[in-house]
Amino acid sequence: MSIVQLKTEINKQAQEEISKITESAKAEAEKILTEASAKAEALRVGKTKALERELDAQERTELATSRMDRKAEVLRLKSGLCDKVFEEAKKRIAQNAKDSGQEYRELLSKLTLEGIAALNGKRFVVQANPADVETIRKEFKTIQEKAAMTKSDDVALRIEALAGVTLGGVIVSLEDGTRSFNNLLQARFAAGRRDLTGEVYGILFGGQEI
Repeated sequence: MSIVQLKTEINKQAQEEISKITESAKAEAEKILTEASAKAEALRVGKTKALERELDAQERTELATSRMDRKAEVLRLKSGLCDKVFEEAKKRIAQNAKDSGQEYRELLSKLTLEGIAALNGKRFVVQANPADVETIRKEFKTIQEKAAMTKSDDVALRIEALAGVTLGGVIVSLEDGTRSFNNLLQARFAAGRRDLTGEVYGILFGGQEI
C-alpha cells in the first residue's frame, strides 16, 4: 500500500472514529437531557400536587373556621334574645313586688308557707325586705293558721327585715338557725331560669338547628 493510500485509510478510520464518538456523545447528551426533563417534570408535578393539597387543606380550615364563627354568632344572638326574655320577666316580677297587690301578697304567703313546710320544727323566723315585712304582717294571722294546719300543731313565727333584698320573697329559718329555706324571688328566678331555658329556646326558635 502506497503512502498516499495509507494516509487516506488512516484519515478514513479517524473520521469514522470521530463520527462514532460524536454520535455516542450526542446520544448520551440526549439521554441526560431526557432524564433531566423527566426529573424536572416529576418535581413540578410533585410540587403542584403538594401545593394543591396545602391549598385544599387551607381552604377546608378556613371554611371550618367560618362555619364555627357563624355558629358562634348565631348562638350569641340566640342567647341574647333569651336573656332579654328573662330580663323582661325579672322586671315584671320586680314591678309586681313593688306594687304589693293582692296577687303578690298571696305569693308572699305561699312562699312563706312553702318554707315552713320544708323545715322540721315549730318555731320559725321569716326574713324579707322591709316592704315585704309589712305585707307579711298584714297576712300574718292567715299564714300562722295555715302553717299550724300544715304542721298539725301550733307554730311560732317571728318576722324580721332583711337588708339588700331588692326582688322580694322570703327566707324561712328555724328559730335556732340550724336550717333555712331560701324562697327569695331572686333564688327562685335563678332556679326557674335554669329549668326553663330550654323551653324558652324552643318557643323562640322552634327547635331549629343552627
